[in-house]
Amino acid sequence: MAAIDALAAWRGSKLGLRAHLVIFGLAIVVPVLLYSAFLLHRYTQSVHASNERRALEIARALSADIDREITAIVTTLETLATSRPLIYEDYADFYAQAREALRSRPWHVVLIGPNRQQLVNTRIPWGTPLPVSSLANPDLLRIARETQQPFVSDLFQGTIAKRPIFSVSVPVRKGEAIPYVLVMSLEPDRLVEILTGESLPPGWLAAVSDRKNLNMARTRLAKEFLGRPIPEESVRLYAGRPEGVIQTTDFESQRSLHAFHWSRLTGWRVATWAPLSLVEGQLRQAWTLFFWSGVALLSLSLLVAFGVGRLMAAPMAELMHAGAALGEGKPVSPIASTLREADALSLVLSNAAKELDARMGAQAHLAAIVTSSPNVVVSLSPAGIIRTWNAAATSLFGYEETAVIGRPMSILSSEGSSGDIDKLNASARAGSVVHEDAMLRHKDGRLIDVSVSVAPMYDDGGKLVGISAIVSDIGERRARERHIEFLMRELSHRSKNLLAVVQAISGQTARHSPSVEEFQTRFSQRIAAMARTQDLLVSRNWKGATMADLVRTQLAPFAEDASSRIEASGPPLQLEPTAVHSIALALHELATNAAKYGALSVPDGRVAIDWEISGAETAAGRFRMRWRESGGPPVTQPVKKGFGHVVIAEMVASSLRGQVTLDYAQEGLLWAIDMPCSSVMAEA
Repeated sequence: MAAIDALAAWRGSKLGLRAHLVIFGLAIVVPVLLYSAFLLHRYTQSVHASNERRALEIARALSADIDREITAIVTTLETLATSRPLIYEDYADFYAQAREALRSRPWHVVLIGPNRQQLVNTRIPWGTPLPVSSLANPDLLRIARETQQPFVSDLFQGTIAKRPIFSVSVPVRKGEAIPYVLVMSLEPDRLVEILTGESLPPGWLAAVSDRKNLNMARTRLAKEFLGRPIPEESVRLYAGRPEGVIQTTDFESQRSLHAFHWSRLTGWRVATWAPLSLVEGQLRQAWTLFFWSGVALLSLSLLVAFGVGRLMAAPMAELMHAGAALGEGKPVSPIASTLREADALSLVLSNAAKELDARMGAQAHLAAIVTSSPNVVVSLSPAGIIRTWNAAATSLFGYEETAVIGRPMSILSSEGSSGDIDKLNASARAGSVVHEDAMLRHKDGRLIDVSVSVAPMYDDGGKLVGISAIVSDIGERRARERHIEFLMRELSHRSKNLLAVVQAISGQTARHSPSVEEFQTRFSQRIAAMARTQDLLVSRNWKGATMADLVRTQLAPFAEDASSRIEASGPPLQLEPTAVHSIALALHELATNAAKYGALSVPDGRVAIDWEISGAETAAGRFRMRWRESGGPPVTQPVKKGFGHVVIAEMVASSLRGQVTLDYAQEGLLWAIDMPCSSVMAEA
């Protein structure tokens, strides 16, 4: 208003209707445009940040992929470096061993001795005279002796390959000395495969550069740019940082959004980038569209303001004449114009009665809605005394209308919670609309889960005249929520138990596994056995499983080609869940041992599984189970006892309070367990 008054003072006269409409239009459109520009600016910033974060995440992921590949190579080399032929300088045997170890991978190893002399090179046939590594290549034996650590080289010209390669080397120790270095020479094409293996967004590129800032691999035109130095502008913007996002010019002279990550393992830098025209193209289009849309909207608002002002001027002039006539005591006739408000103003007195009649009809209609509503609708005095009570309230709480009118709402409160109703009423009296779940009491004393909404009611003068309360029965919903909570607690309990078993198996397997690969194989097999047991228990609603189903489930992976050589017999028996887990682990370990070394490892081998129950109806009842192998290789007492032996000889006996018999008879392994029926049988 102050701005309009100042503008009128500057013009020397009051502003007309058209001027007010123009200002009104500008007041609506300009803030909208400014706010839209602010939102678009924030969106632009968000997109920039998202693009930078996305590019950096891709660079990190690619760098991690390369590090994993290099780590696998170092592990392979360190394993080969400890081979016995190498220790005894049996180079021919070591050559054959290395070729066999690397048969499934596109890798080649070179054994380099003093004076850069190559002693073994799997890239060429054995017996071929081997050269001395070029002086231009890294002195890997010297580096190995100085650092005594694995070393990843930069790009260099291979002596035999006659093309750019890079290498990973590890020292070969002989006592305290390092007489050799074992080197794996790799083609940059392998890096290209890793880069292209990561799913890059359309239009994005990735590359790897070595410590000398030479391009080693690239997702596009890799051979053309191999060995070329990366642009000086990029090197300058890297500024020695381990990672970051910059804007620079790429190899193809395009301004690009460029993210880089430096690897501590290799010392190489992985970069991902995309042209700015691709990354910011949509933003530029958005700003262009916003500019021209703003111009069009502003122009349209001014035209509309002028047009509407012109239409409104005529009825306003007629109302001015009517007002003058009314002041003179002359009759005033209703006017007919394009402005509805002007016509309504001329009929305001005659319409007052009609409006009052319509208002009374609306109140009657509202009363009918309240009476027939399926929800409880109650009106209270400001003090919380019940004034109205509909049929739904009688149906939900059992009180008739005559029994509650004039009584406080607290008659529905449960013991010890009468203050809750008072707090709701106090909030409504303070002007708040409150929604809460509560427990209210039925006439017969039982508690009902309900949702209560209270709100203040005011008269035309703004005075508080009452409180409205709407109550809905949520008993079914609360019952479902309590059932879900129970299921979640049960799921949490069973999950914790299962994770504890998995943790124990993991620790024991790791303790008895000679290598990571062996651990992975054994652990995966044992987890698969647990999974089969879990599926069996779930299918029986965790009420246990039959002995026959358990044997069939655990031996299924071993019976595909040997179903006729596995016999299982015994009476019907329902096992309880704990016994299912313990016996399942024992069956898995016995079957695994039989498939590797025992009866199932040869065509003529047989396995017989039987169980029996004696005195099950008494407290002294016993359950006996036997695993007997025959027709297999001669059995010998194992020298080393692993986790499998712990399972079949100790764990099962301990968990089921039984006694295990383990006989390594030459004609076949015999395993038997004798335990109380109470340890294995589920309650009827």
